Amino acid sequence: MFENTNWKAVSAEIMGTFFLVFFGVSALANNDITIINNEGVAEYSFTGFVGLITLALTLFVLVHVLGPVSGCHLNPVITIPIFLSDKIDRDTTLAYICGQIIGACLGFYLFELINPGTNNSILDGDAALLLAAAVGTTFFVTSLLTTQDPSSIGATLFIVASTAFSDVNPAVPLGNMIVNDVDFMFFGILGSLIGCVAGWAIKENIIDQ
Repeated sequence: MFENTNWKAVSAEIMGTFFLVFFGVSALANNDITIINNEGVAEYSFTGFVGLITLALTLFVLVHVLGPVSGCHLNPVITIPIFLSDKIDRDTTLAYICGQIIGACLGFYLFELINPGTNNSILDGDAALLLAAAVGTTFFVTSLLTTQDPSSIGATLFIVASTAFSDVNPAVPLGNMIVNDVDFMFFGILGSLIGCVAGWAIKENIIDQ
């Protein structure tokens, strides 16, 4: 069983579902709008339009990046009909679905760990900043090393900017520190450098055939 399974493709499904869930949840959480009545009580809330756009653009970028590797299913309800059409075998179907579930779990877990934009982070501020910068830069570098499509690059920039992961360029905080004498953003810079290496490793070991 699984003798002929393409594990690069399965890894792409895990990674893709992770990014889709993580950035999707981050975008929806950070762009939630609550309506308060005259008595100061929340009546209802709805997800901001920016959050929905970010979720759609995340899928758009992932299709560009992972489509040639795994088909970028990222969803069992996509994988199952493709299996029923005899376009993938049973082992690949099972591996894809398991990978999608694993990726979704990782996405929710990491979001809870960092909880960007709130004061409820499980980690302390420095560790959360490092991890957030690493994840954002990993996605950013993976995308830009894989495709030069201007629409995909623009979508990538929109995603990292709208989900509180805009600090993906260590030159910016360094320049700000030098010119404006601000505090040294060590953990943000370190996280972006870790994400840089991680993005390169993903491109070399999962995306490249």
